[in-house]
Amino acid sequence: MPYKKKIRVLAAGAVLLALVYALTLFFDPDRINARRASFTWLPSGAREEADRMEITREGEKLELIFRNGLWYALLDTLEIPVKQGRVDDLFRLLGTRGAFPRRGSSAASHGELGLGDTAARLLIRGPGLPLLDLLVGKEDPSGKEVFLRKNGENEFRSGDKLIASYVNGGRSSWYDLKLFEEKPLDLVQRVRVNFTGPEGTNAYGIVRSGEGWITEGDSFAVDRDRAETWIRGILEAQGEDITAPGSPGAAETAGALADPAGALPGGDPSAGLIADPFAGEAAESGAFAPEIPLTGGVTVELGDGSSLSLRIEPGTDGRSSAAVSGKPYTFALPQWTVSRILRDIRQP
Repeated sequence: MPYKKKIRVLAAGAVLLALVYALTLFFDPDRINARRASFTWLPSGAREEADRMEITREGEKLELIFRNGLWYALLDTLEIPVKQGRVDDLFRLLGTRGAFPRRGSSAASHGELGLGDTAARLLIRGPGLPLLDLLVGKEDPSGKEVFLRKNGENEFRSGDKLIASYVNGGRSSWYDLKLFEEKPLDLVQRVRVNFTGPEGTNAYGIVRSGEGWITEGDSFAVDRDRAETWIRGILEAQGEDITAPGSPGAAETAGALADPAGALPGGDPSAGLIADPFAGEAAESGAFAPEIPLTGGVTVELGDGSSLSLRIEPGTDGRSSAAVSGKPYTFALPQWTVSRILRDIRQP
């Protein structure tokens, strides 16, 4: 056989083998199933178009709106900042093609899978139109996935149960619960605190002095590590929830944010103390009960001339209520956070 003919035969054979191999891959059952399972809930560009989300679960609804480049949760008439990263993660999860295999299309199965009328619902809207109306049902038998269905369609699928955490996590899981905007420790120049608790009342201030800290008034040196650990605790403090004014335990605190910056005029640690809520027979006898929560305030003065103020009052459910300067809502604080903020760091 001439050389050129051999080359043509070999080339044709190679092409045939490549074609057979490609067809084998294309029609392979596992690959077919994988292709069918690959699915995305949100269309391309939905993240940029979205301007509102509604999460409904057990009759309660959380609304999030997009304004001026940021997402906010609506609480009564207030707009509460939310964790922007949590929103981004949700859009990434719903907008990335992944394994969401089709499980069926029988409407009769919706109820038993948790995809009926009482299903948790995630509605993402764009300007004038819904981008996704998703129902989130029960976990599948493996416990690793949940059943999912677009509202108005019979077909249902399953997927990563992480999706369920976004609709079942509760309002506070979305809130940005940091008391203050991020500020560097180096910017802090002075901290003043006054509080009343089981051991009575206390008020003092510390001021930056060179590389360390001294007490205001008498200029005693304060342990630098202890002082800066305390200040970081104030700057980085977070609440457990956010409450609108007028709700139980919030009205008094939100309406009376005492600024303790003026609590130590002339460096007198006894001046300007907050009113003692335990005044009366208990106070006269010195019988302060250990279970009485701390009440007080803190002001952090910064080098740029601004200040951060915090007022803490007894709240409900074993937590305290904290009002922060410049914010029209209050935070619910756990007692360990309150104890970390309202304390005397002048002594070991």
